[in-house]
Amino acid sequence: MTRRVTRTLQAWRWTALGLALVLATASSGCEILGQALAVWIAPRHPMKKVEAEHNLQAKRLVIVPYAGNDVLFEYPTATLEISRDLVHELVGHLGPRVESIVHPVQVARWQEANLEWPNLSLKAIAETFEADVLLYVELERYTTLEKGSPNLLRGQVRARVQVIETAAETNPVYESIVETMFPEQRPVAEGELSERRIRAVTTRLFARDVVRRFYDHEVPREGEGVG
Repeated sequence: MTRRVTRTLQAWRWTALGLALVLATASSGCEILGQALAVWIAPRHPMKKVEAEHNLQAKRLVIVPYAGNDVLFEYPTATLEISRDLVHELVGHLGPRVESIVHPVQVARWQEANLEWPNLSLKAIAETFEADVLLYVELERYTTLEKGSPNLLRGQVRARVQVIETAAETNPVYESIVETMFPEQRPVAEGELSERRIRAVTTRLFARDVVRRFYDHEVPREGEGVG
């Protein structure tokens, strides 16, 4: 049954933040901790404003993730984890602009029960869930392994993101490619940070990067970030 997502999820955001920082401190060097701090805590250096690329608003929004068999074979829960983190970010940053969100588990069960769903139009899928807006996330790359270095870890996500509005004459009303990498500076050995932790932080940062497209925010000026 569809559940209304409430602002109580914001508390989860800060719980996850605290856990991520503790884990980073316990299992990695200053470089990794510095990256985590740069991501989650407002830095004390020059910032620049980035305007929203799309004014996302919805009475009822459904998140529909897609990943190929190559991704799902290695990471079978990847799409559900990304949907979960997207919910957290949407609730935390868009607030009343998104009145309700279809629970990601309901979407996952529907996908499992309707294996031919990729052949449906995204508008038809939105109507199936009685949603006026659909957020589609097609994973093109999802891995925690550094390319060419099987013993090194680095989370990498690349996805095509589309926004579908059932009332729009033409769709998508918004489309973009979103890429996220963690750690950004260099790959790490598993002794520095575990694969599980890298994956958790990467999916959370990816969700942040997606939802940031829908609200004004600030980022460090290039060349003046955390060293």
